[in-house]
Amino acid sequence: MAVLKIHSDIVDEETRQMNLFWIGVDGTSFDSVDAFIESIPEDDNNIELRLNCRGGNCMEGWTIYDKLRSTGKEITAIIEGKCASMASVLLLAAPKERRYAYQNATLLIHNPYIPPYTLADAYDAEDLRRMAEDLEAETTKIVNLYVDRTGSEEDVLRALMAEDKFVDMDKAKELGFISEVKPPISAKEKQPKKWNHSKTNNMNQEKKVTVAQAFQMLGVALGVVKAPIVSLDLSTADGSTLTVEREDGEPQVGDTASPDGEHLMPDGSTIVVEGGVITEIRDPEEENNNDELDAANARIAELEAELTSLRAQAKSQDELVILNKVKTMGGLEGLKKIASSYVPDARGFHGNQGGQGGNSDPVSLIDKKLAEKRDARKKKFNR
Repeated sequence: MAVLKIHSDIVDEETRQMNLFWIGVDGTSFDSVDAFIESIPEDDNNIELRLNCRGGNCMEGWTIYDKLRSTGKEITAIIEGKCASMASVLLLAAPKERRYAYQNATLLIHNPYIPPYTLADAYDAEDLRRMAEDLEAETTKIVNLYVDRTGSEEDVLRALMAEDKFVDMDKAKELGFISEVKPPISAKEKQPKKWNHSKTNNMNQEKKVTVAQAFQMLGVALGVVKAPIVSLDLSTADGSTLTVEREDGEPQVGDTASPDGEHLMPDGSTIVVEGGVITEIRDPEEENNNDELDAANARIAELEAELTSLRAQAKSQDELVILNKVKTMGGLEGLKKIASSYVPDARGFHGNQGGQGGNSDPVSLIDKKLAEKRDARKKKFNR
């Protein structure tokens, strides 16, 4: 038997997600009930509906009612606490002979209305008439269901709806909303057959939580069935799989997980697993800060290397003066011109002057040239 617990307000899925995000309060939506029904094994033909709900969105409630009736499964409904407003419609998804309640439970039926916080707009007379017509149509729709599923008279039901008050289970039984009030088990001589809790609504399963989560869950109804821990297979950013042993919700430090290592998740967070246990969950901002720090350290190392290289290539003060002087004289080309135009003074030559020393000696060549010039002058004056 699959156990579906309606222990929270009936809301649409968007509102449910926003409430979870901003205030940590869950709700009952068509999407959550549909997911629960889809998870029921095909060979399980029984749904036990447990109600402790103050009602909520009419449209969402009708959708859930139709979904339950369309499953073709045998539905049993039990009022565990209060069954108010639209929750009374969900109660009637079960046939009368399988609708029960605990002794101190209460029932409330009333005319549908528009909550004041949804009226933040301007309306003319036609708008108000149309809204009134919609409310009257919704009231008639609910009354017709009550008459059909309880067998009570329409005028009796309308009168009770107009009073807008809670009634006890004896009155609920008289009106046909339930068929039996279940006494405490300790009050019976023979203990009845225990209900089979093979499945529960995952919105209200009892979980092992941290102290912080426990404070967040204050106000959730007690008496929920403890569900076995199951494994969640989460996809990491690189496409691999991280297995976390928890029935639902976000992974937490202390959860059993595998494999070991640092796993970058698609949202940018990093889950660290050591020894089969999650030891750390780093937020995306923390990861970004680490990346920026690593980049900064790498840049510092790069600049230090450049500084070392520049120091090795640096010139002394005297070297810089010489280099500047060379530049002002025309650089290397200027130096070459200066060097090539310099001719040393003639020097005497001691030794063989007969030209046997070879033409490679620059002093011998000069002496030869001078001798030739002297001979030329002598010939000129001796003519």
